[in-house]
Amino acid sequence: MLISVAMVGLLSSHRPIGLHSLIAQKTKIDVKNIGKTYYIDPSGDDDSTGTSIIGAWKTLAKINASVFGPGDRILFKSGGVWNDTLHMKNSGTAKAPIIIDKYGGDVRPIINGRGQRNGSNGLFLNKVSYFEVNNLEVTNTVSTGTNYASTGIRVAGGSPSEPSINNIVIKNCYVHDVNGTIDGNKNYNKGSGGIILDGKIYGALIQSCHVANCSVEGIRTTGDRAMVARSKDIIIDNNLIEYIYGDGIVMSGVTGGSKITHNTVYKACMNTGSDNYAGIWTIGSLNTLVAYNEVYGLTGGGVNDGVAFDADGYDNDSETDGDIFEYNYSHDNNGGFMLFMNQSKNIKVRYNVSVNDIGTTRLKKLFLFERTIYDSREIYNNVFYIKNPVESLFHVMNGESSGKPYATFSNNIFYTTSTINSLSTQPDTGLQFNNNCLYPASTFTALNWGTTVLSNNFYKDPLFVNPVGGNGLDAAKGYQVRKGSPVLNAGIFIRNNGGKDFSGNALSSGNPDVGAFQHVVIANAGSSLIKN
Repeated sequence: MLISVAMVGLLSSHRPIGLHSLIAQKTKIDVKNIGKTYYIDPSGDDDSTGTSIIGAWKTLAKINASVFGPGDRILFKSGGVWNDTLHMKNSGTAKAPIIIDKYGGDVRPIINGRGQRNGSNGLFLNKVSYFEVNNLEVTNTVSTGTNYASTGIRVAGGSPSEPSINNIVIKNCYVHDVNGTIDGNKNYNKGSGGIILDGKIYGALIQSCHVANCSVEGIRTTGDRAMVARSKDIIIDNNLIEYIYGDGIVMSGVTGGSKITHNTVYKACMNTGSDNYAGIWTIGSLNTLVAYNEVYGLTGGGVNDGVAFDADGYDNDSETDGDIFEYNYSHDNNGGFMLFMNQSKNIKVRYNVSVNDIGTTRLKKLFLFERTIYDSREIYNNVFYIKNPVESLFHVMNGESSGKPYATFSNNIFYTTSTINSLSTQPDTGLQFNNNCLYPASTFTALNWGTTVLSNNFYKDPLFVNPVGGNGLDAAKGYQVRKGSPVLNAGIFIRNNGGKDFSGNALSSGNPDVGAFQHVVIANAGSSLIKN
């Protein structure tokens, strides 16, 4: 069993955001509708009733063949091990969900799927609604030399032409050693891995789970990206995702109310091939919130990628619109801080701390841009602390043929202890830089800024308190500044700025501080960025 340093950090510094359960939030369970309780024990007997501890069932095959109703509870004996797959096909109701859980101790029951066929799932929730899974340990390990895609827990939602499934909760599960085939091999499927949500789903919560040693993905949705078929209210909260071959967390095909919050992604993007992966990213996403996450230790990700965050989209169906990336801490990632694909628009990236997110191999960039026609990316009040030599702060790829890497940077701190070879790989940048602290002056004033619009930027040492980095969101607080710093009240006011800084301090109604932390509030001071 893998228990990592990252897991210890998750338990000590990350807490759920109070989402007890999507089901419990919306309705109270009606005790009149509570169904039966079934017990499963490796020493049980499938010919028993299953409705008492002494009359427990034995096998997963018995459960797979049974019909369950609203309010039923299916309880696995703590510490029990089952070498088979579990397939659930019945739904609960809003007032009486079906619940899977453990009994008789604190140790999670184990379901070993064993990867017996291509596309297998350790636990499969097949088009069920009002269903909750708690406290399971799930593996699905494919035999050496077998090229099968495999998944730990899969939820199958509705197809584009079908109704959605509703209200799925997966909590406190440990999903690990799901070793599906990787890119370049037969049966490779990027919609496989640790916990996968397929199809149209209205309401899902994945919370306080540990996903480790999985390929291809950690946690992701794979719904249709056409707007009418997208999922909504998908919440991925307070999970640890580590040692993942491909992407850490992906929110794909969602509209309305979806969030990626309080997660730790460590050692994702472990691939060494050419396929591209990132730490946390969205695609075909409308107004998704990505907040309070820590992403670190990414070393792979393909030739172009391996960034901590990504607002993606490459065509009209996959466009990402209105997503917010805020209060995140990324550090020690080889591939850079963030990618913007050409169909990402109205994106806000604010009050994040990025430390040492440029590695020593491949493109050596901080941002990766595709050319776009959308001049609606706002990157403000972030800290970018750079330790390694930079080839280009902005690496620009093809996208819209007539487009530019549009973005407006305001109130950020860019601080390097090394060298920067160039600002951008495209001289016609489409960038605006307002009230940023760029240090040291000798490095940043020597850059060719091309057509970048520069306004009120300054080149003084921000005087960080303790810029040493480290693990956990509290380590990012070392990038606050000392008394007398030139960044204090030196920013430009931005409307709809979220109202608080990285640490939760209230923002000024006038000039904010430059960087991710607000130190002193001075009311009614300064001017505003007119375009906002």
